[in-house]
Order: sequence, then structure tokens, then C-alpha cells
Amino acid sequence: MCSMYRKYLLKRDFWAVPKKNGEEPNCYVKHDVNIGGIYAYLKHRGVKITVQGETRYFNNFTDLDQFLDQLKLSTRAENSEFMAIINRRTTTKYLRQIPL
Repeated sequence: MCSMYRKYLLKRDFWAVPKKNGEEPNCYVKHDVNIGGIYAYLKHRGVKITVQGETRYFNNFTDLDQFLDQLKLSTRAENSEFMAIINRRTTTKYLRQIPL
């Protein structure tokens, strides 16, 4: 079961953090600009996800998939608001430069 979660995490762009003694990694990391580090720890029958100090355990791919998608959507909403502000400022700057 752990190998299934390992393959899933690698598909979702997580990076394996190798152990120092050369064993298989049990920690996978993904970094998001807005969220920071997303840490995934393989457990016996699931995966433990730690994001911004909050830890959740998943033993179901559907729930895990929904959680990771929700994280991605929340960062998109923040980015879109930020980009709207930047675009508005840029547009205003150009409009003020038009000679009347």
C-alpha cells in the first residue's frame, strides 16, 4: 500500500527526501509559493500530510486528492486577487499617460 502512495505523491510533483542511512524515503516534500512546504509522511496504511503546522491523516486516495486540489484552489484564489490588483494598477498607469 505504501508503494501506491509513493507513486501517487511522485505523480503529484512531490520530491522524495532520502534517509541518511540509504533506506527508502518515508518523507516527500512539495513547495508552493503561497502555502510553503507540504510534507507527506508514508505510514503503514496511509499518508500523513503536514501543511502550515496542520497535520491530517489520509487512508483514502479520494480524500487525499480532494485535499490537495483544495490547497491548489485556495492558492489560485489568492493569486487571482493579487493579479487583479496588479493589472488594475498597470491599466490605471497607462490610462493616465494618454494625452487628452
